[in-house]
Amino acid sequence: MRMSIRSMRAGAIALAAVMMSSMVACSGPSASEKASASFHNSVSAARDALFEEAKATTEGFFDLDESLGLRGGAEELPAEMDQYVMGNARGYVERLTQAIHRDGERTAPNTKAILIGPKVYDGPAVSTLTEAHSRAEIVTEQCIDARTSPRLDAQGNPIEDSNNIVHEIFFLDHDKDGKLKIFETASGRVESCPLAA
Repeated sequence: MRMSIRSMRAGAIALAAVMMSSMVACSGPSASEKASASFHNSVSAARDALFEEAKATTEGFFDLDESLGLRGGAEELPAEMDQYVMGNARGYVERLTQAIHRDGERTAPNTKAILIGPKVYDGPAVSTLTEAHSRAEIVTEQCIDARTSPRLDAQGNPIEDSNNIVHEIFFLDHDKDGKLKIFETASGRVESCPLAA
């Protein structure tokens, strides 16, 4: 039985389609797939770079804040703190630093709290900080474990509840000087840190 021209043409088209798909499978990803993968890789790399920048900011802030506690605060916030904080966060840090100095408090000598984290915060939005969430380039979280590093009063006695674990959420954005800084924070005492140590 002879095949009609139509069935021969259909068979040839089907064979060509099979051969084309085999060639695509052998030749690897298409140009559009490569472009998509390249885009996702660059987005991922940018996100990783932003986190590394945020990590450097939060760790630098932690170290300077700890040294201020050991010195007994300060009448004025040191200029170097401006490379880590701005906006509301700067105001919080300045007021606390001045209060510690005014009250004669200090961190117990030769001690330092333990920093756990930071990591990118992916928990629920802080309801009172909706604007901060929308403005932030990145939001991080960390814990400060001060159980072995209490604050002392003017007489050198440990201040009640100063040796605890605090969970902090930091909202970061680039300042006009190009540095990524903490501009808003949320924190609270916790029984145990929600981040893996």
